Amino acid sequence: MYGDSLRDNIIGIVVIDPAKLTKYAQENGKGTDDATLKTLLDDNVKNLVLADIQRLAKENQFSSLEKPKDLYITLDPFTVENDLLTPTMKLKRNIAKTTFQAQIDECYARIAATKK
Repeated sequence: MYGDSLRDNIIGIVVIDPAKLTKYAQENGKGTDDATLKTLLDDNVKNLVLADIQRLAKENQFSSLEKPKDLYITLDPFTVENDLLTPTMKLKRNIAKTTFQAQIDECYARIAATKK
C-alpha cells in the first residue's frame, strides 16, 4: 500500500498470484498463456481484488484512510533480484516508489477523476 501525505487516500500495488489468475482465466473461458494472462489484468480483475481487500478492511475495522481507493495489479513479484526487496525480504520503499511512480500517478488521477 502507498499513501501520500498530501492526498486523502491510499492506493495499492498488488502482485497477483499467477495460479489464481490462471484459475480465473479458465473459469471465464480465457486462454492461460502468459500474453493472455497479462491482458486479464483489466478493470474486472482489479475490481474483484479491490472489493476483496475492502471487504477484509471492513471486517477488520480499518478506518477509511486505511482502505485503498485504487490498485495497480502486476504479475511481476517483488524480489531481491529486481531490487525491490532487501536480502531480509523487506520492501525497499524508495526504490518501489520510483519503480511504480507512473502507476501511482495513474491511480491518483483515476481517483481524482471519479470525484468530479
